[in-house]
Amino acid sequence: MKEIRLHDVKRVFASSTEQLPKNAAAVLVPLVERDGEVHLLFQVRAKTLRSQPGEIAFPGGRIDPGEQPRAAAVRETTEELNIRETEIEIIGTLEPLVTPNRSIIYPYLGILTAEDIQPSPMEVDHIFYVALADLLAAEPIQGEMEWRIRPGKTVPTDRLANRDAYVDRTYKTVEHFYEHEEYLIWGLTAKILRQMLRTLTQY
Repeated sequence: MKEIRLHDVKRVFASSTEQLPKNAAAVLVPLVERDGEVHLLFQVRAKTLRSQPGEIAFPGGRIDPGEQPRAAAVRETTEELNIRETEIEIIGTLEPLVTPNRSIIYPYLGILTAEDIQPSPMEVDHIFYVALADLLAAEPIQGEMEWRIRPGKTVPTDRLANRDAYVDRTYKTVEHFYEHEEYLIWGLTAKILRQMLRTLTQY
């Protein structure tokens, strides 16, 4: 094997740049004023989608190579809700979330000024609105979820330090479920929603 020196390592990585994690995504928490009251827009994903069909979500999706998270959130919103970039005003950011499969979601807060939103049927089954005041006053259902780690057959588990922490280990997390009419908002959407609501209640 060729001997590698520090200057070789330096040369290989000289052109490297900061990159977003693979499978990173960005979403927009859309605020809409209706009848003089602030509402949040939620969308129900099209039932024909391969990923999470029929689930409640905020507009968003994968960040394209070379694209910044903020731009991705705006682009995905225009594509899914059939609105123009000029009808979206980004007003803030929330803390990124790490998903169970180790990807990262970058959430943004934005105001939509589009008057008549007709989402893309390829991506969105339908949309619905919930008054922000109702969400702030809501007491979400709390439930415990379990995530289990099961190493594959080729993992050398007998050589792992702290083996018991990785072999058939169950982690428990508390999930929050927000009810609105027939809808149940939970998962990553609820986590983003809860973060936004908690931020608002600090002021």
